[in-house]
Amino acid sequence: MKFKIYTLVLFGIILSSCVSKKQFQTIKTANERTAIEKDSLQTALTEVKALKEVLDSKNELLEKDTSKLGIEKRETLIENAKLNELNNQLINNQSKLMQENAIEAKKILAELQTTRADLIRREDSLEILDKNLKRERAVVEQMKNELGLKEEVIKAKNVKLAELESVLRKKDSVTRALKTKISAALLGFEGNGLSIVQRDGKIYVSVDEELLFQVGKADVAIKGQDALKKLAIVLEKNSDINIMVEGHTDNTGSEKINWELSTKRAHAITAILLDNSNIDGKRITVAGRGQFAPLDKANTVEARSKNRRSEIILTPDLGELFSIINE
Repeated sequence: MKFKIYTLVLFGIILSSCVSKKQFQTIKTANERTAIEKDSLQTALTEVKALKEVLDSKNELLEKDTSKLGIEKRETLIENAKLNELNNQLINNQSKLMQENAIEAKKILAELQTTRADLIRREDSLEILDKNLKRERAVVEQMKNELGLKEEVIKAKNVKLAELESVLRKKDSVTRALKTKISAALLGFEGNGLSIVQRDGKIYVSVDEELLFQVGKADVAIKGQDALKKLAIVLEKNSDINIMVEGHTDNTGSEKINWELSTKRAHAITAILLDNSNIDGKRITVAGRGQFAPLDKANTVEARSKNRRSEIILTPDLGELFSIINE
């Protein structure tokens, strides 16, 4: 730039010596403009230098800031990488959790469906039970109504039952009293081939064969007749007592002969009772049992001796009792 200015000045001097005044003036004017432009350029150059210093300063600051930003950028990238890794872990965990939740949800749904089905079954069962309960209540009401009627019947039956018990007590009392009277009348015979037993509301007067009959015979011995006569007197005074006379044999001999013998002996006993008292014949039943109602089924001498017997079975008249039962 300085070189150009010097050249112009030199060139001006040369021209001033060679050109006219007018030309010189023109050159001078041009030089002045050039000087002005130079100053302007110098000012601009100064400003440019100052601006360059400012820009250099700013550039230095920018370089420092860029270095700092680079460090921050690297740190940011590292943090981003960590965050990405953590995010991936979270995504994986979330995916696993969603899968587990889906499995658990299916399980819970299945349990809910099972529970609902069970509730439906229970509701159906309750409905059936309710219907059954209503039917049973209806039955109970009907039974209550019927029970009201039955209670009257039961009361009437209780009255009859009380009457029946009274009659039974009376019959039992009569039977006990009769046994006492018979025992007193046959005091010398009881235990000596004759026994008196009260069983099932009846009195059994059992007489061994030796006291009444000879072997194979149907004629009553004198001692036996005495016992039967005393018995007849007691039976005559107790007209409400029914009399069953049974003959029994052992199992020796034929069945036909045993039946005939047992029947004959029962008839012989009955004849003595009737001949020695005023007993009504309607009260007496005669039966030959032969060998078919033994006391001892053993096939021994002792058993056969025990089975050869005659029994007079005394039963209180049960007409009143049967009347109450029929009612």
